[in-house]
Amino acid sequence: MREGAILMNRSDVEGHEVYDLPGGGQEYGETQADALVRECAEEIGARVRVHGVACLWEFITTTDGFLREPIELLHQLNVGFWCGLEPGEEPRAEASTSMDTWQVGTSWLPVAELDRFDVRPRAVADWLQADPSIRPVGLGVVEL
Repeated sequence: MREGAILMNRSDVEGHEVYDLPGGGQEYGETQADALVRECAEEIGARVRVHGVACLWEFITTTDGFLREPIELLHQLNVGFWCGLEPGEEPRAEASTSMDTWQVGTSWLPVAELDRFDVRPRAVADWLQADPSIRPVGLGVVEL
């Protein structure tokens, strides 16, 4: 978060801009925080400092990713963390070879205006816009 905005990955899904939080899969032996630091370096091109757990959400699905390609049954628990850029770090705005193939860059989106963008999962965008004093940690099962 910076000045009321949150950094999101910007992806092109069949000609449509879609936004999601940086992050990804955990490699064997990595802590969740270490995985997030690595994924952010790959996806946003900057080092981050992980501060703590923000929220949890689950996916239960038979499709994968934004394109909804068929997969085996999947039940996944996602952990959202509060984090910030390390001093002197800035995210890259445009795509690079270390990003996921559909990612075209990153964008700072004003939290108060997230409803203007296709943010996925939508439940996380709604959570970010909610009053912090009543935000739950667990969001339950959400749609991608």
